[in-house]
Amino acid sequence: MAALCVVASSLAAARGSRRLCDAQGGILLGPQVTTLDRLVPAILAAAGDRRPVLSPLAERLVAVRAGRAAGGPWATLAPEGGLAASLAGSLAELRRGEVDPETARAASADLPRGPASRLGALADALEAHEAALRDLSALDRAGATRAAADAARRGALPGELAELDLLVVDGLASVSAAEWDLLAALASRARRTRFNVPFFPERPDASAFAEPLLRRVEGLHEAAARREIEVALPHLDGDGRAPRIGALLAALGGASPRTPFAPRSGAGEGEGRGASAGAGGLVLAQAGAGEAGEVVEIARALARLAGSGIDPGELAVIAPSPRRIAPALAAACADAGVPFASGRGAPLAEAPVVRAVLDALAAAGAGLDRTHAERLAASTYLSLPPIPGALRALLDRAGALDGRGPPADALRRRAAALEAPSAAGERAALGRAADVLAHLDALIRPLAAGGPVRAHAARVSAFVDVAGIRRRASRGPREVVERDLAALAALEAALDELVRAVSLAGRGAELLGPAELSALTALAVEGAVIAPPPEPAGGAVELWGLDEAPGLSLRAALVTGCTRGAWPPAPRPDPLLREPERQAVNARLRRAALPTAAARRGEAMLQAFSAAAAGREAAVFLWPAPGPAADGGPLSPMVADALVAIGVEPAGPPRDPELAASRTVREALRAAARAGAAVLPALAATPLAARARDALARGEIEAERREAVQARRPSPHAGAIRGSALAALRAVLPEEWSATTLETWAVCPFRFLLGTGLRLEEPPDEALDIEAREEGLLLHAILERLVRARAARNAWPPSGDPADLAEAAAVAREVLVEFERAGRTGDPAVFAGRREAVLARVERVVRAEAEGPRDVAPTLLEHAFGGRSGRPPVVLAAGGERVALRGRLDRVDAGPSRLLVLDYKNSGRSRGRELVKELDPEAFGQTSFQIPLYLVAAARELPGRARIEATYALLRAAERLAPVALEPGDPVLATEAPAEAPGESSRTFAAAVVAAVGTIRRGDLPVASRTCEHCPYGAVCRFP
Repeated sequence: MAALCVVASSLAAARGSRRLCDAQGGILLGPQVTTLDRLVPAILAAAGDRRPVLSPLAERLVAVRAGRAAGGPWATLAPEGGLAASLAGSLAELRRGEVDPETARAASADLPRGPASRLGALADALEAHEAALRDLSALDRAGATRAAADAARRGALPGELAELDLLVVDGLASVSAAEWDLLAALASRARRTRFNVPFFPERPDASAFAEPLLRRVEGLHEAAARREIEVALPHLDGDGRAPRIGALLAALGGASPRTPFAPRSGAGEGEGRGASAGAGGLVLAQAGAGEAGEVVEIARALARLAGSGIDPGELAVIAPSPRRIAPALAAACADAGVPFASGRGAPLAEAPVVRAVLDALAAAGAGLDRTHAERLAASTYLSLPPIPGALRALLDRAGALDGRGPPADALRRRAAALEAPSAAGERAALGRAADVLAHLDALIRPLAAGGPVRAHAARVSAFVDVAGIRRRASRGPREVVERDLAALAALEAALDELVRAVSLAGRGAELLGPAELSALTALAVEGAVIAPPPEPAGGAVELWGLDEAPGLSLRAALVTGCTRGAWPPAPRPDPLLREPERQAVNARLRRAALPTAAARRGEAMLQAFSAAAAGREAAVFLWPAPGPAADGGPLSPMVADALVAIGVEPAGPPRDPELAASRTVREALRAAARAGAAVLPALAATPLAARARDALARGEIEAERREAVQARRPSPHAGAIRGSALAALRAVLPEEWSATTLETWAVCPFRFLLGTGLRLEEPPDEALDIEAREEGLLLHAILERLVRARAARNAWPPSGDPADLAEAAAVAREVLVEFERAGRTGDPAVFAGRREAVLARVERVVRAEAEGPRDVAPTLLEHAFGGRSGRPPVVLAAGGERVALRGRLDRVDAGPSRLLVLDYKNSGRSRGRELVKELDPEAFGQTSFQIPLYLVAAARELPGRARIEATYALLRAAERLAPVALEPGDPVLATEAPAEAPGESSRTFAAAVVAAVGTIRRGDLPVASRTCEHCPYGAVCRFP
């Protein structure tokens, strides 16, 4: 029997063909399930029409050509722009409605100025579009459909369509005039024709969009006299819809109680919120915690329905954006053990391997700037030599920015400027990085060539091989390799389609520029998809789009995305063909050539209603409630009101189920963790036993850590280091301690453990500007050289006159040149402005020194003790324990009766207010270690003064804080703490230091932070 089924989408055709093949014992001869778009080329070929049919990409290119020819607002149209997409869509809609340019111009005369100019410009573009089609001897989709309809009416049909025993038209809710003529011609030749129209007589308000098609079918009187033509309403004709589903459809959208949706079969009330669909049917509404939670709830609902006895092949998920949720839903169904088939591949432009190719094209077209260099050098798909160090840091230091020229040149300039021996390592790294970027530039340079699109496609394919992309894509885990190789195959197909589309648009031999070729490639990739991965061919849950819902009929349907404002979905606005223009054109033609706003709202309503009616026994509505990512929203009022009318209460995001009700491994583990060790015997014979024990152990660890952190005490998992770990810690502890290390411990012992004990490095402060630490060292070096030179010739303090300021500026410039040659000043262009700020800061410091005390003079400058200085460390003792300390005195001014310790801080007044606390003797040995250590060291190096003072010199503000003053006999200066009486606690600095180091050596380093500000270890600590 010759049979043909015409469906609405290619996915429906593929799935219908598979079912038909299964029903026929695995044999399927000919395209028995197809779409109108697939029928048209076969009919044109049978009729001898050799004109090619434009693909969607070719139609867009022809629309761009027509727009440029028409001029006006379309004169500078670019194929990749949004205006080109809108123009192509509007022209296709005008052509589908068979609106000619003269009618459009006449309709524009009936409109005010703004709409009239828009419609007039569209009429000019439409006229140029039709002329381009004639010049190219090509057909767009609308023209091909009209030509196929005329050929079918003449009887010029392929052999398999000439004598049809059965024609089925299923799932179509609306057709154009040409499409209807084609269907009518096929119906007139088929012995029997069945039209399955998605129409609900009890709800004409929801079916208004399909009513014109129904009236057309009913008007086939002449064909019905000779052939058997049947009109079927699949949602009503004996499909066994459950009573509760019928009551839901009656209430959906606010139907009047006087016109209930009467079910054709079934009786009795269902249990409503039961776990399975009983005789009365099942209606549920379940929210997920955000979009991710909604996907999890979909998988759970599918598992429950499948567990209740419904074959997964009789379950469908209907989503407004099926391609968006397909990957996450496939993973969730795999976790839940539910067979799932999305039928949709991922967008080609989102594949990482294709993204690398597009980045190379963009870099070649615009020149290899810094942005593209970083992105391509970081790609794992390109075969490039390794770059020593962090490329971003090297580019920052070299001042490589977009618009400044090739980044390789910037790297080489910086390498040439680094003359200091200490910069040899960085100089070599810069040279190697420059060589890698030069190699990358040579690799992508062929892609920057212009020429015909066919040659460009060949260059892109060659680049994939030469750059090692295909070879690297073939390595790795199996699923990743399959994804990448499928993406490269889809890329080749997209390039072939681009060549064909450009040729059909009449530009195949045209020499195109590199920028336009890159844009056309990105446009071709944007519209392509990767072939879907292997999926179950039968007996699996299928994913459908909301536009494919008319015509679906299964035992259970899950409708997703039912949020307020998104269900039913709002029609997408058309920026060119707006409502006044549509109504004016329809009025001129006296027919509904273009769908108006009411028709588009009716289409959305029919799709939403058909989705709710797709399940005969169960309808489940799901929506994303606001979750962790703040996405989602409330339930659609249309659904909410219908649920209230039938007595179903929507459920919010559910809590995790208990162990007996868990459907996934994650749910079971979470339930076991909540139940505790008592659940382990029940899992003893299952694969989850080991993982459950591990989860419980981890939970106990986290609980113990939290208690320890709240009590600020060490614990085995919160800073209590014991056993071999303690021995390892002691091995890395310094023999000579610094004040900075002890102050880190005082702020947070756990931070000290991570930084000093585990040697976790803080992330580098990489930027174009000079690093804060380097700027501080620069100012230290300038002041040391200046003060030492003046002190050597007894010229201190300075007077602040122009000669002193000139000397300070000259010294500063000498040091600046040295730092620049060593590569320690950041980007040269940025430091050009910072240089003046440093010189101004030095000038302010010199003026402030001129007003300083006259009874002391600089005696010690950058005076180091301990370590490699050659001077002994400061040794503090208490209770029989000794601790050696090292450090560096920035400056000590000495006079006959007093010493003044100055510690430079590259800080302003705001930071100075915090430093005041460190000058308080009560903080010595508690939070302040630097100032008391420097006091002890200065008193040792320059003894005999009656008064010892210390303060901070704020270089940015050119100010000094009020100093702390001690006498030589002060306990703070004692290097050995006196023996303590029973019950007393020594408050000397020596005792505090020895006690702190003893605590560290014992391994007691709890999470007991005084402040978490500027801590780089938040991801490790997790207790900020």
